[in-house]
Amino acid sequence: MNTLALDIGATKIAIASLDVNHQILNRIQVPSNTEEPIWPVLKEALKSFRAERIGIAAAGPIDRVAGTISPVNIAQWRRFPIVAEMKGIFPDASVRLLGDCTSVALAESRLGAGIGVSNLLGVVVSTGIGGGLVLDGKAFHGESGNAALFGHHSIGFNSEIICDCGRTGCLETFARGPKMVEAAQRLGWADGSDFIALAQSAREGNSIAIKAIDTGCRALAVGITNVLNILDIHTVVIGGGVSFAGPIYWDPFLKHFASERLHAGFLDRVDVFPARLQADAGLIGASIFAHEVEG
Repeated sequence: MNTLALDIGATKIAIASLDVNHQILNRIQVPSNTEEPIWPVLKEALKSFRAERIGIAAAGPIDRVAGTISPVNIAQWRRFPIVAEMKGIFPDASVRLLGDCTSVALAESRLGAGIGVSNLLGVVVSTGIGGGLVLDGKAFHGESGNAALFGHHSIGFNSEIICDCGRTGCLETFARGPKMVEAAQRLGWADGSDFIALAQSAREGNSIAIKAIDTGCRALAVGITNVLNILDIHTVVIGGGVSFAGPIYWDPFLKHFASERLHAGFLDRVDVFPARLQADAGLIGASIFAHEVEG
């Protein structure tokens, strides 16, 4: 029997059926960045699937004990009982929930860029920013399922920008795709409305676009360094739509990361890889986790 996997993000919810080797057989998606009720649309989409095992990767915060999710960027879902709702549709299936970035980290460690690595920080830079951990070869969730949710670490104490979570100075307010676009627009950039356009402007030499991306990259370098300072691990895999921009993004990030991590005194060697599984990583990780033995 195939595995059903969901990857719940701020823009869309991907749904897929995967085989025993975690290869995607078919995939659809429904929007999550909508004011219309999400669950009725998602429930209808799920009717075409069958499964004995279900893995759900969701943007955080989540509560693995209660089986609920409260993604910061999906305002209509607060303590939404996703596990109970899924069991209502698939009463005979096992349902397992984990953080979306934990799912990415797990997938990349087993089938992607981190094969053979015991300890890994997975990072997703997209509409939001998140992190996930694999420690000693296993997904590490923390007590509620929100370990490494570092997009909402405050790195700008004097910042006046209020994050969607309510804090000021969160990493997300500087480094996620839409915020880099907003930063450029405040400086006068008017050549588009999304990060794809911003990255293209930077490639064409637009100084405002280059500055906005550079600032976001530096913020991400600070955030990742802070996590590594706590964990003392030396492998990072970065994915998400923003990371697909190529050298215009990776070059300034690696420059800033090299500078920031050297201050630690023990992070002189850190391997940084682009995610190999790209947009499918969350689904693949959810499928892998659906087959994991509890413990």
